[in-house]
Amino acid sequence: MAIGGLGGSGTRLFATVLRAAGFDIGTALNRALDNLWFSILFKRAAWVQQTGQTALDDRAVADTIDLFHRASTTGLQHGLRPTDTTLLDHLAATVHPNGPWKAGPRAPLIDRLRASTGPATPRLWGWKEPNTHVFLPHLNHHIPGLRYIHIVRNGRDMALTTKTWQMRHWSHVFDLPQEGDMQHRQLRFWTVANRAAISFGADHMAGRFLLVDYDDFCTRPAPHLRRIWSFLNVPPGATDVVDIAPTSIGRGQAVNLSQFPKDDVLAATALQEEVARMGRPDGP
Repeated sequence: MAIGGLGGSGTRLFATVLRAAGFDIGTALNRALDNLWFSILFKRAAWVQQTGQTALDDRAVADTIDLFHRASTTGLQHGLRPTDTTLLDHLAATVHPNGPWKAGPRAPLIDRLRASTGPATPRLWGWKEPNTHVFLPHLNHHIPGLRYIHIVRNGRDMALTTKTWQMRHWSHVFDLPQEGDMQHRQLRFWTVANRAAISFGADHMAGRFLLVDYDDFCTRPAPHLRRIWSFLNVPPGATDVVDIAPTSIGRGQAVNLSQFPKDDVLAATALQEEVARMGRPDGP
């Protein structure tokens, strides 16, 4: 089970839901409950700095998914392969403080990866890391039966977010220009990246992809939680497992859409309507 979405979409709330449902979401977590093993393996300099290239190396991504899966489920302590060692040595030398790359996790985390042993007893396994959606086609292909929850927050609000890491580093993956007004770029990235995840889920993950309208969740969490419990195939839990205290919902009302390219506004509006149709539970 995985959770993703654009940075600033409120994915932390849903990590708490996953954990309350009995899932092991990892031990190397930050305050936002991001799985830092995923972060250090996938948010790598070689992939985000390949300006002008739209495709990630399928073989390299597949090997990374395999390493991440083994570290999270059975551990690497007694099963490191030569290719694992090569990759981990490279990452340890690249990320801060050993190297110049700063993307959250630091080099000492690599030692925890190498020493991973897996859970002491079998548990439901999952993770939350916003960048997961970027790799969704690869993850779906290499982790059989993967289930995925995609969180989408209001596009206008997201145009004003300060959490623009994904837009600044993954635009090339979605064949988007990497220059121009930041708010315009963020709205365009919000539309194209979310559209890609939703379309892939609809086409390739029937019954295993759940879209959640974050703003509607905050308004009426109880029916959303019942929908999520059902998707997770676990008994219904308490409806107060998350601390919902968003302070920036509605900030996008200050956005003057007349200053944005018309095609971008039309595309964002169409996507927002689709999220409202697909990302909300029926009934109160």
